[in-house]
Amino acid sequence: MAPYILLLLLLLECESRDKWRVQLSHTLCQSDEIISATRTLLNSGFHKDLTTHLDLGEIPRAFLIENTTSYFYMDIDQIREGLFLGYPPVFPDEPIDVEGASDSSPAHLVGVMCETHHVTLPVHHRYQPAGTEPYASACIPFPRVFVPAITPDDYADLAGAMEMEEAERGCKLLRAPCSVTPHPECGWEEVTVVGVEDVCSSLPVGQIQDSNLVKVTALAAVFIGFSAIVYVLFCSKEKSKDS
Repeated sequence: MAPYILLLLLLLECESRDKWRVQLSHTLCQSDEIISATRTLLNSGFHKDLTTHLDLGEIPRAFLIENTTSYFYMDIDQIREGLFLGYPPVFPDEPIDVEGASDSSPAHLVGVMCETHHVTLPVHHRYQPAGTEPYASACIPFPRVFVPAITPDDYADLAGAMEMEEAERGCKLLRAPCSVTPHPECGWEEVTVVGVEDVCSSLPVGQIQDSNLVKVTALAAVFIGFSAIVYVLFCSKEKSKDS
């Protein structure tokens, strides 16, 4: 039984990898709805609050696909542990390395369930490689926004209803969670959003001219530490001989 459960968990993890990227590569169904939205990225330093206001009108909920870019990351554990603070349920495309620098980290797509018209997410700057300027600008694009098209409220057989809808419209519905849990999955159509733009912030960057000094200092510290260890071992050996 245990191997079966382990295999099931592995299959579910593999299913979630690149889930959003693959779906977004298709021709997705478009809604006739047009909504407006605003976006802010606040707080100083490396830790920001990304807030999105959606004017959904009578639409009950929305599903966002956020692109973190390589300049930012979301700490999924932090968000999930902070659901009681009002953070929304999130569904990343794959595990996110929270330690990597921007030049060695990929962009991630994160699904976000919005059950209100206002949602705030904690995001964090990744460290930047050394440059010639003291500050760099990093931006997060506005997410793609989806609204419900096929839900359990209207259809008992969600999979069959989505296939029929796609066949009639000649496009693909986004398959994403209906609510706070990964399953069941509803069919979502993309909505046009007006009045939006990227949000940006600046962050400090190490200077290239200081990098050589840092390297020399680090090597010197290693050499001094290694010499101290050798000296202590040598003295201990000499003392043991004398005794």
